[in-house]
Amino acid sequence: MDVLRTPDRRFRALEDYPYVPNYVDVPDNEGGYLRMHYVDEGPRNGQPVVMIHGNPTWSYMWRKLIPVLANAGYRAIAVDMIGMGRSDKPAAIDDYSIARHEKWLESCLIDQLDLRNAHFILHDWGGITGLRVVANNQDRVASVIYSNTGFPTWEPGKEITTMNRPGTDMLRSFQDMIRATEDWPHWEMLAQIALADLSEGAKAGFAAPYPEPAFVVGNRAFALNLPTRNDNPMLEDNWRAMEKLKSFHKPFQCIYSDKDTVAPTGYRSVRPHIPGAADREEIILEGGSHFLLEDIPEAYAPAVLKFLSEVSEA
Repeated sequence: MDVLRTPDRRFRALEDYPYVPNYVDVPDNEGGYLRMHYVDEGPRNGQPVVMIHGNPTWSYMWRKLIPVLANAGYRAIAVDMIGMGRSDKPAAIDDYSIARHEKWLESCLIDQLDLRNAHFILHDWGGITGLRVVANNQDRVASVIYSNTGFPTWEPGKEITTMNRPGTDMLRSFQDMIRATEDWPHWEMLAQIALADLSEGAKAGFAAPYPEPAFVVGNRAFALNLPTRNDNPMLEDNWRAMEKLKSFHKPFQCIYSDKDTVAPTGYRSVRPHIPGAADREEIILEGGSHFLLEDIPEAYAPAVLKFLSEVSEA
């Protein structure tokens, strides 16, 4: 497996991101290892709060929430999924799958960091990869916050009569663009979707891990893995994870934003099925796009702290 690694100089003096890098080695599925990055702030004996980003972001998206959690006494951990941020980047699209992302995350958080009694905050693709880790390690999890994401499934063995999934025409067009665009400047798309005016420093922060087109392969792979077809293997794996999560009674809070155009009702994919999620009404914050941490961090952070406080008191 050929692997790219973003030079450290790309991460110097990023706006609102003064965090010291931390790394673990996770198996690359071919007998070698990949270096996976994570931010680790706050007291080491504090209760862990794990933040898992989606696409096309990296741990930089949590930069305004990390100090809030750390100052509240939590151990704030924000990972970079393989292929993104300061983590290693396998060079071929075929090196990536959702099953591999799940294993890479599990190796980092469970095998290497040995986290216990941890709160998970999941956004976008982090909602799928992270929730699958939760399903397999429920005894390690204290609670889940689920934001602007969804959990699509397909029951194994169920006959596929229509290949294209309903409502995915726009996503299939997006995938066609990604196949043809090796130099996808995804930080520009993020800035266009966000309702807040991103500073030049913030845009530079999102772009920092990707000095050349070859470095965006992991982002492109996520886009091509979007579940636009019913034969996507991720869907059956999600179904198996959901079967496990039907026994998850721990606190599970959906916190979404009202201007999201990517997964505006994604909470419906978990709230009827996961007991801990069914017990709590979704929270819909006003004024945020899909990237609600850019638009309304001043609303999102208090909602997170309120939930974590309630969980701790209970």
